[in-house]
Amino acid sequence: MNIRRLAPAFLGTCLCLILISCTDKNDFEAHQTLKNETWDMNAPITFTFDITDTSAPYQLGMHFRYTDDFPWQDIFLFLKTTLPDGRLSRDTLHCILFGPDGKPLGKGHRVKELEIGYSLLKFPMSGRYTLSFIQGMREEKVRGIASFGMSLKKTESATQ
Repeated sequence: MNIRRLAPAFLGTCLCLILISCTDKNDFEAHQTLKNETWDMNAPITFTFDITDTSAPYQLGMHFRYTDDFPWQDIFLFLKTTLPDGRLSRDTLHCILFGPDGKPLGKGHRVKELEIGYSLLKFPMSGRYTLSFIQGMREEKVRGIASFGMSLKKTESATQ
């Protein structure tokens, strides 16, 4: 075997492994597609996941896929969190999808994609959590939302 011929392949493999190990990976990520690109306030979008590490904060990201058919600049969401012991927590979220000039903040053509970071969450106990997102607009059915998703990514500290 000629080591000089194997060295470039070995170095290339090592470089690929380093790049793969440095990519951002979410600890949890899921999306739900909405039928007819319409979000009914009576149909919450629910995600369930397990938390084992309660010492680290997690960045919550919300992922919108929406169209120009969405009739407003922003959307309000009600977030209901069910903790492993059954207790409930509620919050109201405000997400801006279009700028003051009416242009979408997301990237894409017919369907825009936008990720919005909400905040750092600290989970008080390990176990199974359920997050339910309910569209909180004044209309029962809001058109122009193709899908909604969320992600959680463990962070190093609460100062990020």
